[in-house]
Amino acid sequence: MARYGKLLRIDLHSASWMVEPISKRDERKFLGGKGLGTAYLVRELAAGTDPLGPGNKMILAAGPLTGTSAPGSSRFEIVTKSPLTGIYLDCNSGGHFGQELKATGFDMVILEGVSPAPVIVSIRNDSVTFLDASGVWGKNIYETENEVRRMVGDPEARVLSIGPAGENLVKFASLSNDYSRNAARGGGGAVLGSKKVKAIAVRGTRDIPVVNLRAFQETVERAKQIIFNNPWVPDQRRYGTPRAAGPVNENGLMPVDNFRSGKASSVEAINANAFEALTFKRLSCGECPVACSKGYRKNEVRLEGPEYETIALFGPNMGLFDPECIAEINYWCNQYGIDTITAGSLIGAVLETGVVGIPGNTPKHEIVKDTLHAITFRQGTGDILAEGPRIAGRELGIEYFVPEIKGMGFPGYDPRCSHGTALAYMTADRGACHLRAWPLGRELGGTWEEDDLDGRIMFVKEQQDEKAAQESTIVCQFPYGIGLLDPVLAELISLSTGEEWTLDTMKEAGERTWNLARVFNVREGITRGDDYLPGKFSQDGIESGPLKGKVISRGDQDYMLDTYYAYRGWTADGIPTGETLKRLEIEEET
Repeated sequence: MARYGKLLRIDLHSASWMVEPISKRDERKFLGGKGLGTAYLVRELAAGTDPLGPGNKMILAAGPLTGTSAPGSSRFEIVTKSPLTGIYLDCNSGGHFGQELKATGFDMVILEGVSPAPVIVSIRNDSVTFLDASGVWGKNIYETENEVRRMVGDPEARVLSIGPAGENLVKFASLSNDYSRNAARGGGGAVLGSKKVKAIAVRGTRDIPVVNLRAFQETVERAKQIIFNNPWVPDQRRYGTPRAAGPVNENGLMPVDNFRSGKASSVEAINANAFEALTFKRLSCGECPVACSKGYRKNEVRLEGPEYETIALFGPNMGLFDPECIAEINYWCNQYGIDTITAGSLIGAVLETGVVGIPGNTPKHEIVKDTLHAITFRQGTGDILAEGPRIAGRELGIEYFVPEIKGMGFPGYDPRCSHGTALAYMTADRGACHLRAWPLGRELGGTWEEDDLDGRIMFVKEQQDEKAAQESTIVCQFPYGIGLLDPVLAELISLSTGEEWTLDTMKEAGERTWNLARVFNVREGITRGDDYLPGKFSQDGIESGPLKGKVISRGDQDYMLDTYYAYRGWTADGIPTGETLKRLEIEEET
């Protein structure tokens, strides 16, 4: 079966490891990836654990399809407690690290404790080696990745590493693999930095044990045809996520000048065609037929990207419309190991409020680069900004202007643009996030009447469950669409594992996972009061564009939360009821 049924537990303090079985019961209840990692986090972390202390754990998890030939199956999950938000965090990343991790023969790796000195953890099949990282501590991501491969003596090894931001415990530091691939949100890089882990190198030579190989291969081919027949795919393949810039701006959804306006006068200089013209090479994650990533190269600036979120938040959000400047900023975020979304939304706020001024004729993009450097190395005001949007907003007296929920900076869509997007941000398990549910496309397409809030609310709830299942599988949303849209995904899991899965049972596993994450968050002090938009977005209307004047009123937010909680089987304060936990068979986990 396409599971090894075991995890690798690494004690960093004692430089030791042990192998543990993963129960069949857990595999059936939580599927893998996000689900399995969430279950272990909830079980093993005591309430109030310091995210940057020795008690926190970093979980790397593969899914049942990781490492197989299933399209879009190269991703991996990280699960931990976030130093940025103080609550649950999971992220995933593409590239090739996930496949190599799975090929070591483990479905999950748990790092715990703190190393006495900077260390590189090298996993080769069932062997773990601890290497002195003092020679690479302080180095940027690209140099680190190259040097770690040299140190482990294998150019085929895949590397997950942190940059100086992670070392300096910047609370939105990212984890980076394949140079430009990032599990970026929520400060996972700072968690590794607190454990003195500079990098994790993996090299696996195990075969993935697919149960029904012939039928699986036939279904893989059918899955590819489904993907190629999707009318959304050709433009995604050609342009990647920058294709969103034009439509988002045209519809008045673009964050402009720190989410003041919804439409820039023009985004022609930074739209899909502009970045396509600068593309050096088309790139792909492992086993992906879409190949939507774009290779950019100009002098020292080399990266995959920029992606739409980076373009929006380092572009119109702070008045920059030069694609080469945006790419250079993205490059430095990659090198330092910083989440571009939280950095972009935070720096946009400090520029608007004048906390960071623009002296004389200094180009704005140079100010942004200097600010990123100050954040990374905790210099001056950068030391405050490194604490993240919520704490920095309070410390600097600009809390009203900082776009965040639960401490997580806003993605590149103004939530006032749609009630569905607002609710998705409000209720996302890790703080403001656009990747847990995506009702915006259907809202723009006219799926619901303008006053149909209930339809939007139910959609957000259902798609959150489906996305949790998708990220437990774990496959990319771009080839398959957001959520569980075709039974071919369940067939692939069934044929690879020998288990019986349907879209319904996958969705149930996703709902289990979503509720467990909420249990974790409630245990850490999250209440209904944390599930609202910042006051600015219910009081200040969008200043320009087709949605000029629009807000999401506090009354509408209350109605959406009341209805959402009821659909979920939670109390009026957003706490999963005993009946809900029992129905989902997770009461013993709590």
